[in-house]
Amino acid sequence: MIRILILTKNILAEEIITNKLQYLNYEVFCSTSILNEIQMDGRISDMVDYFPIIIIGETISSYEMEWMLPKLRNRGQSILREVDHSLSENEQTMLKEQGLCGAIQNSDSVESLREQLAEVSAQYQGRKFTPVISEKNSEIVEKQGLSALTLINLSSLELQVLEKLRSQCGEIVSRDELCLLLWGNVSQSRLAQLSSLIKNIKLKLEILEVDQEAIQTIWGKGYRVRKDVAISNKYA
Repeated sequence: MIRILILTKNILAEEIITNKLQYLNYEVFCSTSILNEIQMDGRISDMVDYFPIIIIGETISSYEMEWMLPKLRNRGQSILREVDHSLSENEQTMLKEQGLCGAIQNSDSVESLREQLAEVSAQYQGRKFTPVISEKNSEIVEKQGLSALTLINLSSLELQVLEKLRSQCGEIVSRDELCLLLWGNVSQSRLAQLSSLIKNIKLKLEILEVDQEAIQTIWGKGYRVRKDVAISNKYA
């Protein structure tokens, strides 16, 4: 299964395109925090290296995209632009000149997306993205607790849960809100699935000798990430 990273300012804005990509058996991760880190300090999270395909969401302006592209290019990934209209030949040429592989639309049919991504994804079939962790970075990973190495061992759904909790560090996120984010509905079966996801995340933290209580269960309310625990998806 090939992983796709969607950089966006609003995860909910990517719900339609995410569902279509998942239907095509892509593992999709939408992130606002990785985008914020790029824009705030100009660093590219090591987590990005685990996604062979990157989509720059339509909530990101052309100016912002042009500023980010030099930092994202030449990392071995294919970069696509999400747009809200069909591009003219001149616009497509401009994207190619900027180093992008093409553009997709939120309104594209599943068949159209399948064909557009077929050539892009073919080069990554059977290819595993494994970061090279130096001795120095390994020490940093230990100090930070939860790093890109940890995050990438999580499933797509687990990543989304952690991303949501991390983006609201110290705040309680209700179980209903998480269910709506992940599946678009709330039911007993979905709540049970959510409990399982949280349990899996905590178990994976334990294996990596990270404090399980970094994620707290607030009975009757939801979950939260403790403010005093460093949970990051980049190296310092």
